[in-house]
Amino acid sequence: MRRAKRMTLALGTVCLVGALAALGVAGCAPQTTQPAEKDAAPAKADATVPTTFLPAVIELEDGTKVQRTPDETVEQNTLDGGYSYFLQSEETIAEAPYNTTFLHANERGCNSCHEDLASTLNNMQWSHVDLSNGYGIQVTVQMCKDCHTFGYGYMANQHSFGSLIHGIHQDTAQDIDCWSCHVGTDPAEGMQLWDEAKFTQLRGIRAVSDIDAQFSYDQDKITPNDALFDFDWLYYDNDFMRHEKTAENAETDQETFDTWTVTLSGAVQNESTRTLPELVDAFGTENVTATLHCTLDSIGGPLIQNCEYTGIPLKKMLDEAGVASDAAALQILSSDGFVEVMDIKKAETTLIGLQVNGETLPWDQGYPAVLVAPGAAAPAWVKEVSDIVVLTEEEAKAYQEWNGWPKENVGAGNSYLDYYAPGSWPFVTDSTQFVNKPSTAIFDFQNGQIIKVGEPYEFIGYATAYDETIAALEFSMDGGISWKRFDTPNVTNAKWVIWHFTYTPQEETAYVLSVRAITDTGRVSDEPMEVMFNAKSAI
Repeated sequence: MRRAKRMTLALGTVCLVGALAALGVAGCAPQTTQPAEKDAAPAKADATVPTTFLPAVIELEDGTKVQRTPDETVEQNTLDGGYSYFLQSEETIAEAPYNTTFLHANERGCNSCHEDLASTLNNMQWSHVDLSNGYGIQVTVQMCKDCHTFGYGYMANQHSFGSLIHGIHQDTAQDIDCWSCHVGTDPAEGMQLWDEAKFTQLRGIRAVSDIDAQFSYDQDKITPNDALFDFDWLYYDNDFMRHEKTAENAETDQETFDTWTVTLSGAVQNESTRTLPELVDAFGTENVTATLHCTLDSIGGPLIQNCEYTGIPLKKMLDEAGVASDAAALQILSSDGFVEVMDIKKAETTLIGLQVNGETLPWDQGYPAVLVAPGAAAPAWVKEVSDIVVLTEEEAKAYQEWNGWPKENVGAGNSYLDYYAPGSWPFVTDSTQFVNKPSTAIFDFQNGQIIKVGEPYEFIGYATAYDETIAALEFSMDGGISWKRFDTPNVTNAKWVIWHFTYTPQEETAYVLSVRAITDTGRVSDEPMEVMFNAKSAI
């Protein structure tokens, strides 16, 4: 099971969503749809007889139906292999299902109070990066915990998740307690989040070891301009400028483009400074399709886009400048002093980007020019790029390239150098473990979604690994005991891989689908994406 791979958090470091909702919590009440029989229940029930109702079915605005708690009539086992020797009758289950009577599953986990965590975050008093997306990626507490646990160079408060969430929920007046968010069954794991442990606790999930499914993949999906993401740190001057221009819906101006200059210097024979129009005249423009992926994006997260960019080819600029034989890296600077570094090998396909999907760059994407670096992580995609400095191998030792989100190296006496390899460039090496490299997500699907028995259903998602190439996708439907592998030959790491997994459920029961990616170097997703679905004859 993937739980063994997760970072176990003590009581002080668990519960709901990272930076979750001071506002959203105020409406914290179980979102359940109860059958009519509830009104006919006696006013005073016998305290020895549990009274509850069947798992709730919720219909979303788009008509999708979601049942977060499985039925138990057909399948009464658990996903982790637990076998029920005493089978309840349908009558007993109808009166007191185990999941809802004893586990109170309808009233546990983030989504019992917050239907959409991305929306909850957007309605907080404090600003939070916008996790709403056009891919239908459901934001989960797993993503929040990942982001608020450890991020050297990104986070000031390491391991702040539990303190933050407990603090937010402490003063809520609603009926919420520890067990609304936690499960404390496994002594080896300690207190766990319900949303992470629920599939081993809920009855009614069918484990499938021999998966019969169809698989295909491509790299064709393009993110439309109205769905581009922007992780605006608001650290540097241009961050505030972009934020203000975007908020004002300001038009891009021609003067900024016409007068913007890019300087190429460092370990070259001929340094130069040219305006963007001069660069276009000298080197022309080319098109490239590439994936921009935020380094601080959790497994399966939405901070990603795959677009066609038009821009000035950097390779032609470097060829004209005459790069030194010992050149190893590029130092890329924005006009406000922001700086990042990437391996010079990536310059072969890099552009000074001027357009995205055939349209002028919007302010929040870095107008008038952004470095477009296929195969490089988002930090190298410097916005308002103004300077490119070629570094020698010796000079490059003082820098690092962010090519993934390094995991914490747990142990006493660890320091900065435990996360990067000192004395070599790039610092982030092949031996480093990563949170989100490779990463995979599931598009347009809600946990607990109801699909039709006997009809094929196509699950779709992305897989990507920054500077490494996706070699395969693996799927499990028995909690990770067995995996079905599908190779993805002839793909490039410049673009995300879009996978298609088509499964036809044969039984009217619940299933859990787990997905993980594997790279050409053998890396495996640190934790798979998991989603439960309910197969029913009638939807």
